[in-house]
Amino acid sequence: MPLQQQTSPWSEMTIKMLDGYSGTLQAGGVLSVNQTEFTSNLLLLAVGGEGELAMNGEVCRIGASLACHIAKGTPFTLTCGSDELYYMVITYEAFALDEALHPMPSYRKHPLQISFIQNTVIHTQWVQQAEKIIAKWRRGEGLEIFHANALLQNIIYELIIEYERGQGGAESDRVDVVASYIASHYRRNLELQELADLAGCSIRQLQRQFKQEKRLGPMEYISKLRLENASRMLQYTDASIGEIADRIGYRDMYYFSRVFKKQYGVSPLRYRLDHASKTDEEYTKTLLRNRTASSYESPQGTVICHMRGEYQVKRPPQRIAVLDMQYADHLLAFGLSPAGSVGSGSVSIHFPSSIRDRLRNTELLGTYEYPDLAAVEQLSPDLIICTEVHDRHFERLSRIAPVLMFKRNESWQTILGVFGELTGKRAEAKIILADYYRRTALLSEELAPVLAGQSVALIRPLDSLIRVHSAAHRTGAVLYRDLGLPIPLFVEDTSDTAYHISVDRLPAVQASHYFLLSNRTMQGVISATEQQVLDMLDHHADQHIHCVDAVTWIGCYGPIGINSIVDQIEQALLTGL
Repeated sequence: MPLQQQTSPWSEMTIKMLDGYSGTLQAGGVLSVNQTEFTSNLLLLAVGGEGELAMNGEVCRIGASLACHIAKGTPFTLTCGSDELYYMVITYEAFALDEALHPMPSYRKHPLQISFIQNTVIHTQWVQQAEKIIAKWRRGEGLEIFHANALLQNIIYELIIEYERGQGGAESDRVDVVASYIASHYRRNLELQELADLAGCSIRQLQRQFKQEKRLGPMEYISKLRLENASRMLQYTDASIGEIADRIGYRDMYYFSRVFKKQYGVSPLRYRLDHASKTDEEYTKTLLRNRTASSYESPQGTVICHMRGEYQVKRPPQRIAVLDMQYADHLLAFGLSPAGSVGSGSVSIHFPSSIRDRLRNTELLGTYEYPDLAAVEQLSPDLIICTEVHDRHFERLSRIAPVLMFKRNESWQTILGVFGELTGKRAEAKIILADYYRRTALLSEELAPVLAGQSVALIRPLDSLIRVHSAAHRTGAVLYRDLGLPIPLFVEDTSDTAYHISVDRLPAVQASHYFLLSNRTMQGVISATEQQVLDMLDHHADQHIHCVDAVTWIGCYGPIGINSIVDQIEQALLTGL
């Protein structure tokens, strides 16, 4: 091959952006992408929070931030820890202008064909660049998209430079390149000569080096990948044997069956049936963990369905311990006090003002993120209610009392109905819901003429960033769904709960009213980012800032807390208080 092609992998390389978005993982949340879910490269930046990224068989702990380049076809799982994790994703294609369908014929693997992680405090300009790229992409204009591609190329360049500095400039050998190519193209009818040309060596050299490193020849390696994929499809899909054979590159179903039986000892059909019988129990557990909170009537009485199974209500529980403040709110709405409850905060414990005075006879059980399990044991409750974030404590909690586990982001209306069944307050639950819907419907009618031509934004300052919430967020749903307030165009067309932007990009939101979720109650002082936001918005006479307590607006999703939020919205928009 020409020397220039071997030494200049960037000479004809170009990139094309495909999509860009931002999102939030709640505590315990998971973003998982398998091998078949995307066919493009992906740039992932995680900002704030903490968690883990699993990729290529390795688990990387995420601290303050992370930047990651993920080559197409590489499965990964991003898991949020005890606090929310904010991320941005940009997908793109990379190809040579003259050979768009084929990788570069070089035994040095191109940097855009590998996945790597920079688990350091990422440069602030990378975050800002990513935000700018996503914003320009969402506008959908020709010149803006052109600029987004240019900015993306720059951020990828800087990320690769950082990575290669850490690697000492080491190059992957030809075996890695061929193995990577096989992993992406094993469904095709690959020839040895094609693989040797890719590696830049003879067939004999490739076979010898490949077998020395992989313990298999190139063609055996192809067969191995095909059969591994076939086994997964047999286990987890209902595709027919013929469909599976065709998808993995075997045009003859009977030949595929013979090859499969030689490898696994049984026919594909027998393999599927055997695996199904072994995984019934695991499948049942998976269904339970994804179950929505609900209840039903049985001959023995009411049954509560939750993430860890079912709970038979023999009689209403009298001493309930709750490991999330929203559940304390629900019980108080029925006139019931929890025996014990967690609060929020780290240095000191806080409760929303709407429920604080009603918890005088309630024992403190630590915080949502760090529950005091010894205090729970000493409390001797007859029922414990928690969220999926407390899954790691489930066995210990179960030894204290029966445990109900619900998804933390379950709607408060659903939880209210379940709690009504649990406590014998079914009628009260219906009344509470009816009153709320009547109230919000009337207030919506009253606000409509007041806000004509104006939009309302829900924002939360973080460390160097601002979260702009959408209608998919639980508090956003109160503003935009229940009250019908006009949402800014900036976040109108998204299924994510929020966008994350730098402070200097706040004017792009273009809202008339900003509900600013403040952490000053927990922190005792106003943060630098919050002060920066206030200084910026105070200069505009047509923009109104309404500072509200984040503990109430985010930490207490029960009827009392939600109605308190509606009270504050009404006061801010109708009376200007």
